[in-house]
Amino acid sequence: MPEIDNERYSLESPAATQFTRRKFFSWLGFGSMVLALGGCGTGTVAFLMPKTNLEPSTTFVVGRPSDFKPGDMKLLEAKQVFIFRSYWKDLQTGEVVEGFQTISGICTHLGCAYKPFGPADQSPHANGWKTDQVHAHCPCHGSRFNRAGEVLAGPAPRPLPFYQMSLTPDGRLEVDASKIVPPTKYLTPDGKWIDGPRPDGKDINFS
Repeated sequence: MPEIDNERYSLESPAATQFTRRKFFSWLGFGSMVLALGGCGTGTVAFLMPKTNLEPSTTFVVGRPSDFKPGDMKLLEAKQVFIFRSYWKDLQTGEVVEGFQTISGICTHLGCAYKPFGPADQSPHANGWKTDQVHAHCPCHGSRFNRAGEVLAGPAPRPLPFYQMSLTPDGRLEVDASKIVPPTKYLTPDGKWIDGPRPDGKDINFS
């Protein structure tokens, strides 16, 4: 039997040592890459996904001006807003002016949906509370608001917000719930942003 050259085949030989180190560092590099990809996978997915997919849009279309008649008050339950098509007489010209408004349908106390605005003699009263104003009533904790969004009673800490409106290029009414406007601002059916009277509820047709 031929003798084995232990020195030639020893793992301590330069060739064997070089191969072993090369293989070790190769596997070490591959393992580090796998760990890095696993650790940043969630962040990478979040980075690649558009932000608009993670946050709901604050703008939405509510219909065309022709979908609303003068005196209309419509609740859009999906968006929890009331749309008004108001009208009033211009004191200088004597002409009837029309304008749209959007008011939040969420009570500013704890976020409950309040009841639609109603005339004073038909709105629910509690504990002897009375008013001669058109108002809305929140059934959760009793807050009440007038047509201008002001708090009349209850624990609500602030008025109801009015949202900015505009016309889209194809003539539809669009609401931007990220922009708050005064209750004396109106959007005309042809898309003009105008000042008008402080709403008092006389613009609502309850019949």
